[in-house]
Amino acid sequence: MDLVRMDTESSLSGYRLLVVEDDYFVAQDLCATLRGYGATVLGPAPSIASARSLASVLRPDCVLLDINLDGELAFDLARELQVRGVRTVFTTGYDTSFVPQHLRDTVCLQKPVDDTALLRSIREQPPGTPHA
Repeated sequence: MDLVRMDTESSLSGYRLLVVEDDYFVAQDLCATLRGYGATVLGPAPSIASARSLASVLRPDCVLLDINLDGELAFDLARELQVRGVRTVFTTGYDTSFVPQHLRDTVCLQKPVDDTALLRSIREQPPGTPHA
């Protein structure tokens, strides 16, 4: 595959992504990776409250959501986002068996997150898709 084609296929240009992560270094690394692929990164948000606020105001295309944010589980937030039509991807250290049954169709990427899997999961929904 030629380099131009690889760049186009791996680009996140046009995507507005909210990173929700309470570990500063993990958040900064993930944000840098996403920016490197051309995404507009919103946040990072270190808590459920800040993520909820940013998501309602900034209306991201996709939210990359750690499951455990300083002891608070993010499952209710994930459900709220999905009801509003916002794609959600769990980026976590937890196994998928920890995810409640009603959220089992949510993509769950284990840390350290593989770039290829991350790009694929984000790109499953085109950028700018209208939200409910």
